[in-house]
Amino acid sequence: MSFKKFCTSIISVQNKDAHKVFTILGIKFKFLISKRVDESYASSLVHRDWLLSLNGLAFENFLNSRLKDNNQTYQEFIEDLFRTKNILCTVPNEGFIHALKNYKILFPNSKIKITSKPNDYISDKVIMFGTQANDGGITAMYNATVFNTPIVITEQAFLSTIQYIASGINSPKKAKEFNSMIGFIFDNKGTFFDARKTNYLEEMLNNPDFVVTDEQLERARKCIKKIVDNYLSKYNNQPVYTPKIGRDGVKKVLVIDQTYKDASIRYGLASDSTFEQMLQDAIAENPDADIIVKTHPDTKTGAGGYFTGLKQHDNVYPMTDLINPISLLKYCDKVYVCTSQFGFEALMCGKDVKVYGMPFYAGWGLTQDLQKCPRRTNKRSLEEIFYITYIVYTHWVNPETNSRCEIEEAIDYLIKLRGEFFKENGVEYNV
Repeated sequence: MSFKKFCTSIISVQNKDAHKVFTILGIKFKFLISKRVDESYASSLVHRDWLLSLNGLAFENFLNSRLKDNNQTYQEFIEDLFRTKNILCTVPNEGFIHALKNYKILFPNSKIKITSKPNDYISDKVIMFGTQANDGGITAMYNATVFNTPIVITEQAFLSTIQYIASGINSPKKAKEFNSMIGFIFDNKGTFFDARKTNYLEEMLNNPDFVVTDEQLERARKCIKKIVDNYLSKYNNQPVYTPKIGRDGVKKVLVIDQTYKDASIRYGLASDSTFEQMLQDAIAENPDADIIVKTHPDTKTGAGGYFTGLKQHDNVYPMTDLINPISLLKYCDKVYVCTSQFGFEALMCGKDVKVYGMPFYAGWGLTQDLQKCPRRTNKRSLEEIFYITYIVYTHWVNPETNSRCEIEEAIDYLIKLRGEFFKENGVEYNV
């Protein structure tokens, strides 16, 4: 018997729920290890089996019951978050862990555990990636409920990675770098794409006292130009080229598809019928134009879109090939969108945008909106929305310096990394 096995046979230590269990010569000693969990622990315990039975609206309602408005300003919330000592960050599945490689850069003074597996890690805050009832969501709700821990929602930024996370790792030399996020969003009121309730982004945009200065507007203007000039988007593995679709010399109208039943559809006050109406309107309102229907990248990984299987007919042209979003937007004259980020990028490209859901950029006077959000009463310019969303609300890292950074530095890093990805994988860049 090895020395290690000999020691293990004498004493072992395990974490079980809110306790640490020592086994010495077969005798077990159980100690409570969380001051926040007292004698009411047993009666207040929410079993994983019960959480696993929740899905859809039931899980959302339970999550919303954990999201509390603590009357902090966004700046106070963020400062408090970055001071947190112990953090549990849960992700949808194991495949997302590599995408959060850069996550810990934001929290140099914190101990962070990133997992999708059920566990009893006792933290000061639980940060949950997304809002879905997946492995990570169940783990987040379990820990936050059992240990009475504040919960924060995190999402990837509007400039995020090179490869789309769901596409997996297919670039062997720098797989982790190409799949890792460089920008993150945090909110403990909800998600930025959920129009059913308020969040910090909406509150800042809607606050007339939140004034964006002339200097800040100019900074936003320069960032927008650099993003558009360099064809940057949330994911940046798509080839950059000028497409040729439909008839020469004809106006191009773009209709944006999305992943079927994606949470942002329901959160954005839309449904299946929204997409049907959107395509019908695009055809009826633009009889002399070519209608280009762009499928979502998810459809390349097996997830269907609302227009998956659509065939070319009359002046309607499905676009299924991978293409950089900015490339396609520059080619088109007008955009029809439900809740996709594509719509905001279309605004950045100077296009007319008609919106059928209620994404974060709708309701501020920039888009033609088919729906109204009574909470959104302020008017904002493109530069104001960009500044508040991309610069104030979003937090950036530079993996090369292993430090937090401003958006300008993140943009430069993303351009450099994409160049390496394109060269390694022979991806087209031709505009």
